[in-house]
Amino acid sequence: MCAKLNQVLSRFIPEGVVKETFKSCYYSVYYNRKHFKENNFRVYYRAGHFEYSFDEGVRFSSHENMADELKRSLKGYLAKYSLKPGDTVIDCGAYIGEFTLYAAAAVGPSGRVIAFEPDAGIYGRLLANIELNGSRNITTVNKGLWSKDGILKFVGDSVKGYSFMFGGDSAAGVDTPVASLDNELARLKVGRVDFIKADVEGAEIELIKGAAKTLSAGPVMAAIASYHTVDGKKSCFGLEEALSRIGYNSETAHPGHLTTYAWK
Repeated sequence: MCAKLNQVLSRFIPEGVVKETFKSCYYSVYYNRKHFKENNFRVYYRAGHFEYSFDEGVRFSSHENMADELKRSLKGYLAKYSLKPGDTVIDCGAYIGEFTLYAAAAVGPSGRVIAFEPDAGIYGRLLANIELNGSRNITTVNKGLWSKDGILKFVGDSVKGYSFMFGGDSAAGVDTPVASLDNELARLKVGRVDFIKADVEGAEIELIKGAAKTLSAGPVMAAIASYHTVDGKKSCFGLEEALSRIGYNSETAHPGHLTTYAWK
């Protein structure tokens, strides 16, 4: 009832002080009480942007409401690993920055986050959210991740999802630069990596092929979204096999946002 009322009032209340006050009250009172009883953070709307406050002390802001995505996936990504000050974190498939911004705040100024996002339009929104927070420990890369460097067709939409076409022809596809994680981290002179989060739209197994040196260099913890369908089956199965071949243990869990965890 309140959610519908919010949609109606948001549509008909003109932009200005009244609408901003309404949105602030809606998120502070109703939204947090209704939707965040089981979560470790609260969301507020202030001065034209959203703010997120976590029980563990992490705080950041965004131009767009990313609370639902945080609810859906953040606990899953961090189910087996807690980010620490000074950690180096790789965010593969950063989207508009929900995990990137959380990680940057969690690892602090002594840590570093490398965020990869292939979609040019989404990449611009990612940069805007990073700028809003004044984050100086984030390096962004406007590329996809694959088993090797090159150009692939990036196809799909925000409803059906995105994927790369390897060596395929598609009028609807967008030529998009891709890189292996090993090569890109070498170019960025990134040494130790502590944690890898990935949601790469079905390219999970290719990502692992291109990250063999990084994963072999030291014990890296990884949490990889593996709910995509590859060759007719969920990617978690092929992903676990690929991880085993390079000496990593793995486990797939978190059914609400299926995630494969990897560790040495």
